[in-house]
Amino acid sequence: MSEDSRQKAAEILAPLRTRIDALDDQILELIQKRALTAIELGKLKKKSSFPIMDLSREKQVLARFTNKVKPGEGLTLDAVLSVYTEIIKACRAAQAPTKVSFLGPAGTFSHAAALQQFGRLAHFIPCDDLAQVFKAAGDDEAEFAIVPFENTTEGIVGQTLDLMTQTELRVQAMLNLKVQLTLMSAHGDLARIKAVSSHPQALAQCRNWLALNMPGAELRPSVSTAAGATMALADDSVAVIGHPALASFYNLSVMSGDIQDIQHNQTCFLIMSRDDSPPTGNDRSLVWFSAPHSSGGLYKCLQPLATTGVNMTRLHSRPNPATPWEYFFFLELEGHFQDEKVKVGLDALSSATEKCHILGSYEAPAEERSLKAPPVGSAGSVM
Repeated sequence: MSEDSRQKAAEILAPLRTRIDALDDQILELIQKRALTAIELGKLKKKSSFPIMDLSREKQVLARFTNKVKPGEGLTLDAVLSVYTEIIKACRAAQAPTKVSFLGPAGTFSHAAALQQFGRLAHFIPCDDLAQVFKAAGDDEAEFAIVPFENTTEGIVGQTLDLMTQTELRVQAMLNLKVQLTLMSAHGDLARIKAVSSHPQALAQCRNWLALNMPGAELRPSVSTAAGATMALADDSVAVIGHPALASFYNLSVMSGDIQDIQHNQTCFLIMSRDDSPPTGNDRSLVWFSAPHSSGGLYKCLQPLATTGVNMTRLHSRPNPATPWEYFFFLELEGHFQDEKVKVGLDALSSATEKCHILGSYEAPAEERSLKAPPVGSAGSVM
């Protein structure tokens, strides 16, 4: 393009750029006003002992845009929701920095889930193990704990269940994180790799890809994907499998992306705090209980619950470490524990069990709300 053409183009663009600058000034002024209002709201919440983060209210704010955004009028609904989600996170952080404990170090899937939920302005507290994650939130070092609960291919996270029988923390929310696994190393040269390190679940979720593409590589389990990244940095013959975020956190080179064997693999995380979440109309409740160690003991616990018509969506068991061959059962139900129907069902369950503890209620993840769960007692009701 000639200099004359560039000049003419610049003259044509100038009014539009001026208009965009003016609009940006207006947007900034409104965002700042929103933040100041959020700060004022945060002070009132603190004075009234209300939690800063109200997930149900945040979702109501986003839901308002569903009928306001018209196709073909600028941004799509998904784009508007994406922008506004970040504004909400920033305004929440302006009220008070949110402290979140997670299974660290930086770059783990727990960290990725925490970033997805709380945004980059939160104060993240990495912990060496899940027990410390729970303890940090229980001791007021953190306001929230985010813990892995279940993976769609590898199943339940047993240690999380075990710790949930020992905590007073409440389940506030559930989120699903798509598992994207990437092969990385310090240099990016696949020919130099002799071993692959990662968390055992990550290695298991890539076993077919590794067998086909790196059949001679030694597999080295590590306590976390981030620990595997540290190993890869220390030894250039070692690669690591982990979330793509590891590459930026540890200055690694990506050699291959999306190497997980199952592309729709997801990990479910629970967000826990000292407060209960209010009903939303699309809730689930989580409880744990112990059943008598006798013939038909579990059936006798669940049968009264079934008669109330409360639908069961999950059921898991874990050994009771204090008593050999006895078990704790973790049960997820449709509805909030404050709903009258669920109250009746939980009272019936409690009366039939030796111990029964409500862990809390939370809005069902959006991708699960449309799924019709089978009634209690059917084979599909236990996942």
